[in-house]
Amino acid sequence: MSKKSNLETLDSQSQKVVNRGINDILSNPEKIAEILNAFPAKLTANADKIPFTTQITAAYYALRDPNTSIKVKATLAAAIAYFILPIDLFPDLIAGFGFTDDFAVLMLVLKRLGPAITDEHYDLARRRLQGDQESAQGTQPT
Repeated sequence: MSKKSNLETLDSQSQKVVNRGINDILSNPEKIAEILNAFPAKLTANADKIPFTTQITAAYYALRDPNTSIKVKATLAAAIAYFILPIDLFPDLIAGFGFTDDFAVLMLVLKRLGPAITDEHYDLARRRLQGDQESAQGTQPT
């Protein structure tokens, strides 16, 4: 199988995962709170292993933002849930490869949403990742 074919397969699988997650969250919006609660521990445990900490943390802050629409929240929650959940296309424990699918899902969501994740969300993410305790409070969850 060629590299291009592998990437197309990963993109196709990522789209299916995101779409399934969006539908599930729109049907069960209370899952957003569960995802918000689980994210900080997963990030802390894996921050040194993933190259996309800023992007996924900005997505987390956009998810917490009361100004974010429910459809956007469902899309963000689907990507963050995929990062949090232990069921992956590639187990996260596989060194150098395990977070590839998480990254693909996140990039697909970021591409879809564009400006829904604002500069403020990225600023909150950077401050949190730098250990600023005030940024951890950030925007209040809805």
